Amino acid sequence: MISVALTTAAVGTALTFAASPAFAVGSCASGNFCLFENNDFNRGNTNHWLDLRADDYDLRNNYWYDGNGNQTDDSIDNETSSVKNRIGCNVMLYQDVGGTGAKTKSISNTDDGFLANNAIGDNRLSAVDICTKD
Repeated sequence: MISVALTTAAVGTALTFAASPAFAVGSCASGNFCLFENNDFNRGNTNHWLDLRADDYDLRNNYWYDGNGNQTDDSIDNETSSVKNRIGCNVMLYQDVGGTGAKTKSISNTDDGFLANNAIGDNRLSAVDICTKD
């Protein structure tokens, strides 16, 4: 009797989850500059992402969102491996908090699935200048 109740409860939970609307997170809609924790925009890896719309010169106080749209306790500082630029202007990526150190420009409406081959490098992003004048 107990196993039937547990099975029914588990099936009910699974049906509730499956019936919930699709949650499109980390899709990088127009108007966003999108950071991804892993290469190739998290393809085949943990789905950690963050969409930005304004300058942020200190990424230490930002945290990844997961595939369900929940904020994690994992800081994005020095953890970004790929980006998508849908903000409508160029964005400057900086190695150090405050907008100093090595830098890489992300051109409007482009994707970069492998930051390791740029001056900023892999897992070194600490500041972002949206609509940079550089």
